[in-house]
Amino acid sequence: MSVYRVNKLLHEVSRDRRLAERLVTDPDEVFREYELSAEEAEAIRNQRLRTLYKWGVNPYILLKGALALGVSVQEYPQRMNQPE
Repeated sequence: MSVYRVNKLLHEVSRDRRLAERLVTDPDEVFREYELSAEEAEAIRNQRLRTLYKWGVNPYILLKGALALGVSVQEYPQRMNQPE
């Protein structure tokens, strides 16, 4: 697992709307570009925020990335508290 690559993807998604759109429309291609493992890709695809946090993803980057991918501010705490 590479927390660095997950952090990088989520950071860039929060800054680049086209990348965020590609992550929604063609996630497998984006995951390949960032060389994410199947486990990392699945956690992002299913917005398993608590898991990403436990793996060491930067909390600020995780929040910004989640918001860019359509998780609302109100929904974010609920997702963080979902069991893994």
